[in-house]
Amino acid sequence: MRFINKILVFSLTVSLALTSCETAELDLTSNPNALTPEQASSDFFLNAVQEDFASWVHSMGDRGAELSRVAYMSGRNYDQVYSPNSWDGLWSSAYRGMLQDIVLMEQLESTTNYARGMGKVFRAYIYLTLVDYFGDVPVQEVGEALGGLEGVLNPVATGGQAVYDYAIAQLDSAISDFQDAGSARPQFDFYYNGDASKWIKAANSIKKKAYLNLGNVGAYNGITNYIDEISEDFQFQWGTNAVQPDTRHPLYRSGYTNTGGGEYMPNWLMGKMLTSFNGLKDPRMAYYFYRQVENVPGFGAPANEEVLECGLPGYFNPYPAGITFCALPDGYWGRDHGNDNGIPPDGFTRTLRGVYPAGGAFDEGTFAPKIIGEGLGGKGITPIFLSSWSHFMNAEVALASNDLATVKAMTRAGIEISMNKVDDISGAPALDDDAITAFLDNFDIVWDAASTSAKLDIWAEQFFISMVGNGIDAYNSYRRNGLPSSIQPNIEPSPGNFPLSQWYPANYVTNNSNAEQKANKAGRVFWNASGPSNLK
Repeated sequence: MRFINKILVFSLTVSLALTSCETAELDLTSNPNALTPEQASSDFFLNAVQEDFASWVHSMGDRGAELSRVAYMSGRNYDQVYSPNSWDGLWSSAYRGMLQDIVLMEQLESTTNYARGMGKVFRAYIYLTLVDYFGDVPVQEVGEALGGLEGVLNPVATGGQAVYDYAIAQLDSAISDFQDAGSARPQFDFYYNGDASKWIKAANSIKKKAYLNLGNVGAYNGITNYIDEISEDFQFQWGTNAVQPDTRHPLYRSGYTNTGGGEYMPNWLMGKMLTSFNGLKDPRMAYYFYRQVENVPGFGAPANEEVLECGLPGYFNPYPAGITFCALPDGYWGRDHGNDNGIPPDGFTRTLRGVYPAGGAFDEGTFAPKIIGEGLGGKGITPIFLSSWSHFMNAEVALASNDLATVKAMTRAGIEISMNKVDDISGAPALDDDAITAFLDNFDIVWDAASTSAKLDIWAEQFFISMVGNGIDAYNSYRRNGLPSSIQPNIEPSPGNFPLSQWYPANYVTNNSNAEQKANKAGRVFWNASGPSNLK
């Protein structure tokens, strides 16, 4: 893919018509700025959807990552984390942006089967994710029409099972479209560059993750043509352009600035990777994280109340022994889950995102502050579905039959593929083959000696580590399994119930007479009706 050149071409044409994930419209009526069939070609619609989809998945995935400790979450009270208003832009981007653009694109005679297939894959993924986060949601062609489309201003929410069925049917239809695509291709395919066979694998992989949520092992195992090699990964490649249009990875934009880092790294994730198997440091750390300092105050450097109060001697630690608190040795400066303290002057000392997935800097141990333009300049990826995830999912399915040998083999394969993924990053040093071998050898030793419950924690921890960049499926997995049990609790001793679903967006309930806000976030989505209750 040559994202930066392509994005410059179409962004100048349709930038005023795009609906961004950061938009915060308060209704679901028709968007007066949206493209119409009379104004644009199918390529214009498809280009807009492709970019918006990547931004939307990033934003939804970032919140799933925060809840599952794959990213840092600020908020001691779970009911107050992500208010109804905080979902408005994402809801509008889905319903008034992408889903509406897909429908309008499908109405054009010029739309190819290939483009229709792409639209259906995007549509299915969006609807599955909306159900995973919110539960029952309005859906086109099921119940009433799409909110804001064809004059329907008060769409009725459809049951989650029916939405899942609809999404799976869309994926089946997409596969048929790709099989009948012929040689016609859209102007740009930012994901697979015109390869219909890889889109079919992507559609099948999304079906498999839906069946995993549903607990339908037979249907899951019945799909054999899916993403299982890195070359097939479903992902969006960002560019390095910093001016309009800004094509850099969203995490790079916020992390590499002239005023320092804009987010904290999660202490739980860094702690797990720092001392993995037999105390071995995970080789992926140099790709995931960039340390701006050699030691953290109170953790190898003199304590400093101004920048890290919890590093002071005798500071109260609310966690039991063995759980990471405050920061880590060797310069890994992050934050604990739920810590909502103010922001001290630590922008040039806290740990930053690395080359993966944000396109930041590779950690060579030089400990120099980073600003805008450094590292890979934002040329990172937003993963939608990766081959490593397929193997971790296969391991989970093997658990259903207590096939621990397969669980181990699939977990090990998932780790190795995840390591090879970062090893392939252009512009970063290659990962030492001996380091990969040593890590996998120590995995074998620790796994073989572990109890069954410890094995399951290893599987879940490694699955979560592979999902840095998109935590949608980490959030789903945690609600399905309650694993890993090693997960860092909220720093607030009484944070309330872990969010089993999210508030409906304010713009949906405020402007829709058929919508009603939830009493709390303890309500389960349909596929999680009998999920674990010990989430923290």
